[in-house]
Amino acid sequence: MTPIVSRIALLRNALAKGDLAAERVVHHIEQIDRLIALFIKRATTLLDVSRITTGKLRLELCEVDVCEVAHAVANTFEPLARHAGSPIALDLPAGGVAIVGDRLAVEEVLDNLVSNAIKYGAATPILVRAVPDPANGVARVSVADGGPGIPADSQARMFERFERAVAPAHTSGGFGVGLWIVKQLVEAMNGCIAVTCAPGAGSKFLITLPLVPSMPPKEFE
Repeated sequence: MTPIVSRIALLRNALAKGDLAAERVVHHIEQIDRLIALFIKRATTLLDVSRITTGKLRLELCEVDVCEVAHAVANTFEPLARHAGSPIALDLPAGGVAIVGDRLAVEEVLDNLVSNAIKYGAATPILVRAVPDPANGVARVSVADGGPGIPADSQARMFERFERAVAPAHTSGGFGVGLWIVKQLVEAMNGCIAVTCAPGAGSKFLITLPLVPSMPPKEFE
């Protein structure tokens, strides 16, 4: 909460001094908004850790359009991605991709993966893609960047709790549980997650989730 309180104090001082330049006010408000969003994300992360470790995680599985969720996440991160020099591109079927999942969980999974791509993708474009695979009854959703990639030794433990896939010098104050939560949520939705990357060749996280079963054809009456 300290940076939020500090930023509010700066805004109050500016207003008290009559420094009402629109650019400065907007800048302070944008920073406060960003810090509040970060605070909420971290609080949610801690709550998720608590629920998962105590066996109290409960998901409501229903039909979810993963493309709709991807659009929402991309819109949320667009300003931050633009500022970081990592434009987000979407490669999604026009008709959507209906999976069996929990909407909030799907959103949190994509939120985490896109956020990581922005932080560690070294100002490279980010591609979010969804492809239905009816033959296998699954949808394949991926988030890829062109950053420095992840060393092979880190890939083996990156989905463990309190582990990081980047060097300590490149961390940004998180808890080291983001990918662990992602894996728990994906598996709770009867899916799986994998990563393919090589140093200097970017990272690609691939999620596989069950498609909504096709409705049987209606018999002629």
